[in-house]
Amino acid sequence: MVRLCAAAILVSLLSGTAFAQETSSPLVRANPNWPSDAEARELLDELYYQRAIHAYYLTLNVLNTIALRDGSETAFGKGYHKVTTWHSRMGPKTWAPTPNADIMYNMWYADLKETGPLVVAAPPNAIAMITDFHQATLTDIGRAGPDRGNGGLYLVLPPDYSGFVPEGDWTVKSPTYNVFLFFRFVLDQGEAGPDMTKAIELASRARTYPLWALEREIPPMEFHDASNIPLNHMYPHDFAFWEKLKAFIEHEPLEAFGPQTRGVLASIGIIKGEPFEPTAKQRELLEKAMEVAPKMILAQRKLGRPDGRYKYYDDRQYINVWAGATSEFMQQNYLDIDMRAAFFQLAYSSAPAMVRRAIRTGSKYPVTFRDENGEVLSGSNSYRMRLPEGIPAALYWAVTIYNIADGTMPAETSQDLPTRNSLDRLVQNEDGSFDIFFGPELPNGAPEKNWIQTVAGRDFFLILRLYGSDIEFFDQTWKPDDVVKVN
Repeated sequence: MVRLCAAAILVSLLSGTAFAQETSSPLVRANPNWPSDAEARELLDELYYQRAIHAYYLTLNVLNTIALRDGSETAFGKGYHKVTTWHSRMGPKTWAPTPNADIMYNMWYADLKETGPLVVAAPPNAIAMITDFHQATLTDIGRAGPDRGNGGLYLVLPPDYSGFVPEGDWTVKSPTYNVFLFFRFVLDQGEAGPDMTKAIELASRARTYPLWALEREIPPMEFHDASNIPLNHMYPHDFAFWEKLKAFIEHEPLEAFGPQTRGVLASIGIIKGEPFEPTAKQRELLEKAMEVAPKMILAQRKLGRPDGRYKYYDDRQYINVWAGATSEFMQQNYLDIDMRAAFFQLAYSSAPAMVRRAIRTGSKYPVTFRDENGEVLSGSNSYRMRLPEGIPAALYWAVTIYNIADGTMPAETSQDLPTRNSLDRLVQNEDGSFDIFFGPELPNGAPEKNWIQTVAGRDFFLILRLYGSDIEFFDQTWKPDDVVKVN
């Protein structure tokens, strides 16, 4: 009896040992000891590099806005009263992501840390917005905003403002000291094409001034026409990206970025109030991230989302650059950082009026970079895009081409502007449709007025802008035809 108990105990101990061995951590079984110092350094370098990639994705929207501001301030100086405008339409000389050549622009910037509360006097009939430097819209202005197109006074408060707020203005509070004022004005029909006269007059009536400034202390507005001036509004693609980001963080409140983003930035050495001094190896990894991250975003844009939310139609190649998210890039239960990065790689300004299904008061932007067969659009080929009769755009429509990598306009063609719009007096088909042609040379049989010249050997994409988009677009009873290759 005693021997049986001893045997049972021995079996129990042996089986317990086997059980302990079977349930030990897989990580312990694979790596029972410390990695070597060389392997540990290699792993941490890889982690640093991956965090730099992630930081690029999280902050590209901010650097996009910083670049807009820096480009204007380099050319025309700094000040809440200095407006960059385009009296002859924005063209390829303005190096910016997807500029709109078919509308009148006012773009300017203010630092609420310097001005305090800022009043923005909006003229009537503006299509505009005020955004923070994350490009989150603080308010739409115009038909889609509270003034309903009549114009009025908007008051922008700094993030730390706790003083008196007068009644009577539309008041918003910015989470960043830096704010971006982005105003657009629709052009009129002229004898030969778009007429800028009224748009320029309205745009010149925009005003900004500190709330507590006396009239005699307020400098007059300066409107600087950048139509024929080379202007660089593009975010940097080298180490300057990180330096500009660090300077922004130092200037802004700590809460300008959320704690998780601050944690990612801290892991690569960017911490508010502390020096940013990467080692030679870390600088190499940060510069490598600047080369690879844009390619990763470009790859995501080309291959698309597995869930298909970026597709406008089941039977067309057109995509929605918001992929069904809000203007802040919120999906139902998460922030869509991939779509946000893809957007700000090629565009700026994401406003509710661009995303909401607002009848005749918002705007829509179907984009395509593929032809009807799913092949990418090449500037070496010739194509036709047909817009069926009844284009649902109460204000105007336009078709514009851009470079794939960053959304800039091709500047190497003989045409002043790579765009055609509803005010251009284009040749119309007998059935009421319009054909827009693309190619390095005028395609056979194409009206020259309807042709946009491409750059041979360079891929491109196009945007169909529908301002004052109407119900036929939203219920998809009207669709643009796919782009088709022609001889």
